[in-house]
Amino acid sequence: MLDAEVYRDDLVRLGLHKIAHQDESLIDHMFRVCSILQDMKAKEQVCVAGLFHGVYGTEGLHNDDVESIPDHRRAEVRRVIGPEIEQMIFNFSVMSYASLGKSFRNVMRPKGVPELKDRRTGEDIPLEREQFLDLLRMKLGDVLAHLPQQVGHTVLDVPTEYAGFWKTAAEWLGPDAISTWNKTTSITGGQLWIDPEEI
Repeated sequence: MLDAEVYRDDLVRLGLHKIAHQDESLIDHMFRVCSILQDMKAKEQVCVAGLFHGVYGTEGLHNDDVESIPDHRRAEVRRVIGPEIEQMIFNFSVMSYASLGKSFRNVMRPKGVPELKDRRTGEDIPLEREQFLDLLRMKLGDVLAHLPQQVGHTVLDVPTEYAGFWKTAAEWLGPDAISTWNKTTSITGGQLWIDPEEI
């Protein structure tokens, strides 16, 4: 099992402990995403990508400089986690959320293929079906990590706000994703519960 703590110094060196992310630091959010992905039994490379998913920003947050992610920054991240995981993080950072939804609808069809788009250029991000499902799983972990940890929070309750889409994604990703969804959303008093017997 991945020991995410071995990457803490690298994340600090990249400056992620200094970035605010809603009601916490970005680094704390990224550790929670990694933990959720581990609970979901995601592949280790997906868990590591989840741990680093905010290093370049995303469409939703910290995306001011996404147009010009410097090559030296990408090289620095590649040295820490390798080229395959870095590419996954880069794709996660530059993808448009609209194309994520469209791609998911496509892959729900037997021969459907993802049509993920780079939100900066509108160009296709070429992905195999399994690579797309890894990104979808990583985004589900990110969404669940945005669930408010306590009553009286000041953050957007992303899972509840977009529950229809993300419940369907959890169901599509299988029993481990459903189990993690149910554990993580239990704070809602069962409003977002997925009954595994009905799948």
